[in-house]
Amino acid sequence: MLWEILLYMYILYSPDWHYRSTMPIFLFMYGAAFAVVHAYVRFGIGFKVHYVILCLLCIPRMYKYYIYTADVCAKRIAKLYVATLLLGSLFWFCDRVFCKEISQWQVNPQGHALWHVFMGLNSYFANTFLMFCRAEQRDWSPKIVRLFGVLPYVKIKKPKQK
Repeated sequence: MLWEILLYMYILYSPDWHYRSTMPIFLFMYGAAFAVVHAYVRFGIGFKVHYVILCLLCIPRMYKYYIYTADVCAKRIAKLYVATLLLGSLFWFCDRVFCKEISQWQVNPQGHALWHVFMGLNSYFANTFLMFCRAEQRDWSPKIVRLFGVLPYVKIKKPKQK
């Protein structure tokens, strides 16, 4: 999860970064140091709070990309990103808080498993939206198409170089 969010931060903020090698080196060192410390200390709730803070740092740039994107399909993917994040968080929260009550039900809705499903979709939608935005920045004529009419992905037409 940490490496994913550090990668998002790199993708989101690298177009404006003046020193090309500084940011990836810093993010790698930060992730490695955090992983080593976390292996010994086991942050628990601190890890979750840390992850949320890193996610919150990405929101302003994601919003900037959202408002500058004119493509309706790309905006829909950004909305799916937010919806899956909220649904995944809701299932995780309910599973965490109401675990004893839910485990007594006839059918267990498996909130933690649903959290994994929604966060997986969340990661996919985030990557797809960021790929669209990056391709748009580079004038690669991105287009959202759907695999089997369901799964959105970015189709890119790079300009031919002479």
